[in-house]
Amino acid sequence: MVRVLQKMREMTPERLWVAVGLFHAGVLALLVGFDARWRGREACGREPRRWAVTLARDVFLIAVVIYVVSLLATLVANRTWTGRLHLGQISLRLLGQALFIEGPLLGILLAWRHRAMQQRGKAVILAAAAVLLAAIHVDAYYIEPRMLVPRHYVIEPRAGTASERSIRILHITDIQTPRIGAHEEKALRLGLSYKPDLIVMTGDYVQDALGQPTEIQAAADLRALMARIGFTAPLGVFATEGDVGPPCHVVFAGTSVRCLPDQSARVDLPGGGTVSITGLTRGRGRERDPRVLGRLLAAAPEADYRIVISHAPDFISAMPVNVDLALAGHTHGGQVVIPFFGPPRTAIRLPRRYAGGLNDYRGTPIHVSRGVGMEQGFDIPVRFLCPPEIGVLDLRLSDRARLVRSGPVGRPTGPPVKSGS
Repeated sequence: MVRVLQKMREMTPERLWVAVGLFHAGVLALLVGFDARWRGREACGREPRRWAVTLARDVFLIAVVIYVVSLLATLVANRTWTGRLHLGQISLRLLGQALFIEGPLLGILLAWRHRAMQQRGKAVILAAAAVLLAAIHVDAYYIEPRMLVPRHYVIEPRAGTASERSIRILHITDIQTPRIGAHEEKALRLGLSYKPDLIVMTGDYVQDALGQPTEIQAAADLRALMARIGFTAPLGVFATEGDVGPPCHVVFAGTSVRCLPDQSARVDLPGGGTVSITGLTRGRGRERDPRVLGRLLAAAPEADYRIVISHAPDFISAMPVNVDLALAGHTHGGQVVIPFFGPPRTAIRLPRRYAGGLNDYRGTPIHVSRGVGMEQGFDIPVRFLCPPEIGVLDLRLSDRARLVRSGPVGRPTGPPVKSGS
């Protein structure tokens, strides 16, 4: 009964749409007032520097007011807000809508007024800004989220000479969707087209913010999709826990996927040799104590090669020993990347460069996938200069029966591999 009452106090998708309606009504009213300040020759005809300073000041002020409106609209839409309100997530989502919907409208309106006042140069600048915002909107909301980039890496052995043998690992993470559709099917089929020896999945398989019925249906549809396309590999499919959605064993119940919550498994390799795979739970994936990870790794079965998988990559900073490969997700690559800077937000404590791709961390190769999906539910659903991806990693084996864990990390092979399909 308590859980039911708590759910009644939480924000729901229906209440979100109420907040969206209230917010945009408020923003449009603000834009009418903003437009009134820029009517006439005096406002449009200021000398260029004063014009730019005045415009920047007015835009900043209206942005602050719009942010307040986003908070108020969320509170009013969910008056019983003693439960989970998702205030920060929804306000950011509403701000993004204002930037990319009302922003271009305001730019076009101001450009039209400046042109009418014979301020053609300023009109061109304003129109160009409006077009740029509209283009980013189309790319970030509609184009990039539907893209799928396969990235291929070769990881050299940590000791000894590379042999002819290698393990091809398919790394898929952060599907994070409230419904399974064509995009998710494309990702899994594309991964299988590379004929992986081993498949690893590192968390956040379905979205849970939209209610239990939604996540249960999404998990069932994911299992059905995997069965329909034969999503498996000769050495098996291994998975670990994520931050959202049901537990791993619930998502993959009845499938051949083996979940490893702070557990390890050993796999025999064709032609000899073994590999151990250690999966970390949510808490261990953010572990700061090397002793805890040391005990977990010490309990793993002895093997020639060691792989550690986790949803979050933070654990790598507390790893007491080097392993042959670490795999993680969680970051989505930041989802938004600023040119010449990178992702402004990565949701990890590691340096920004570890938000995506294959990197070396103090002698251990770690691959952090940017993920198949993106933030959904009440979050802002965008990707900009950071398309979804799957990872294909060829772990080359050493000609030695056992590795001395030291030596160079792998190297990326360059541009994404063609899918061949």
